[in-house]
Formats: sequence, structure tokens, C-alpha cells
Amino acid sequence: MTQSRNFIFDLTRSSFRWTLVGLITIIVFFPTLIISLILWPFDRDRKQVHPLVSFWAKAILIACPLMKVHVEGAERLKPNGTYVLIANHQSIADIIAVLHLPHPFKFVAKQELFWIPFLGWSLWCAAYIPLIRGNRMSGKRAVDQASGYLQRGVSVLLFPEGTRSPNGEIQAFKVGAFKLAREVNVPIVPIVIQGTRDLLPKGSRLLARRVKVTLQVGFPEPPSERSHLSLESFSEQVREEMIRSLKSIRSKSSTGDLVST
Repeated sequence: MTQSRNFIFDLTRSSFRWTLVGLITIIVFFPTLIISLILWPFDRDRKQVHPLVSFWAKAILIACPLMKVHVEGAERLKPNGTYVLIANHQSIADIIAVLHLPHPFKFVAKQELFWIPFLGWSLWCAAYIPLIRGNRMSGKRAVDQASGYLQRGVSVLLFPEGTRSPNGEIQAFKVGAFKLAREVNVPIVPIVIQGTRDLLPKGSRLLARRVKVTLQVGFPEPPSERSHLSLESFSEQVREEMIRSLKSIRSKSSTGDLVST
């Protein structure tokens, strides 16, 4: 009986919070649309729209404080630098976490997200990159679009695991992000995310009460420094470094050394 009451309470609380997320998404969409239309002739890459999307993520956590995001190493990203940002993928909440980075970027997302009313329309307005999983033509278009952004000085964020981790551990990487970095000759920057899975595990729609999330920005990795390695070896070395960083974050968190800000 107690478990049933707890489930109903959690379901009600989650429904209320999802409603808040929806309302904020609708409200932020309209200025996003207006600004994207006004600036379109002068800002074809929609660089100036990204701050609004970032505001959307932060506004959600102000109105509905589900996560407390702590960013480490943000100073490693130069304001005018161009990077291929790669992050591990624990939850759909990852995108809200990475939008706390002070560095603007484009990200690749499943095309079906772009058709969600207001949320998806905002993604179109900001000119993020849609991808149909398993579709080679869509994959090529996404790579071409990402390459174009990088060549024009716009950073791109990718999740090299390809999908959310089922257990929170960093899965095998696809080499596409590393190939892109080499072809355009921009640094790879590993970003380790810890905590978002506690908010919303894969396959769940029930939101946790509150979680601490850490976003750790690694040092930029110029492709030229590992040009002697194959793409597979390059990606595996970076993955191993990210696994060690993830273990370190978890160790600090479990001992209480990590203080969120």
C-alpha cells in the first residue's frame, strides 16, 4: 500500500514538473523564433540564437530545480575557439546539462525531436543538426552540416556512444567525431557528465526529486598530437581518459569532496 502511494506521489510530481517544462518551452519558443527571423540575414548559422536555448535550459532548472549543475574546467574553452565537443550520454537530461557550458555550439539530435511542437521548432530556429539513426544519407548530411559549422568557426557537440548508456557507464565510441576533427583540423574536447542518469534513467519518465550533476570539461586534444594513431586508437585513448575522469568524479562525490555551485 505504501509503495502504491509513493508511486502515485512520484507520478503526480513528475507530471507537474513535465508540465512546467512544457510551459517554459512554449514561452521561450516565441522570442527564439522572432530573434532567429530578425537575425537570419546577418547570422545564417544562428549563433545568436544559442544563448536563448541555453536560457531555456537554465530557466527550467530555476522553475523546476531538478538538477544542480556544477561545471568544471570551462576555462579550457577559449571564447573564440572552435572544437569538436564529445560527451558521454547518460540521459535525455544531458542536453540540459551541456547547455550550461558558457561556450556556444551546435549539437546533433534525433530528427524526431525536431518535430515536437515548440521544442523541436526551437531546435530548427537554432539550426541544430537533425539525424535519422540508421539512415546513411541522413548521417552524411549531418556530417556535412557539422563540417560546415566547424569550418566557419562554430563548435559542434556529439555523443560518440551513439545512444544513451543503459547502465551509466561509458560505452564503446563510434569514430565519426574523431574523423571529423581530423578532417577539419580542430581539437577534440572530452566532456564527462555524471548524475543525469539519476534524474531520468533510460526508459523512465519519472523524474527524481533532485540530483547533483557534474560537467567536467577536459583539455582540448589537437588531432595533430595523435596523428600517428588510427581513428580507432585515438577514440579509444580518449574514451579511457573519460572513464578515468568519470571514476574520479564519482569518487569525489561519494566522499563529499565535490561541492556544487
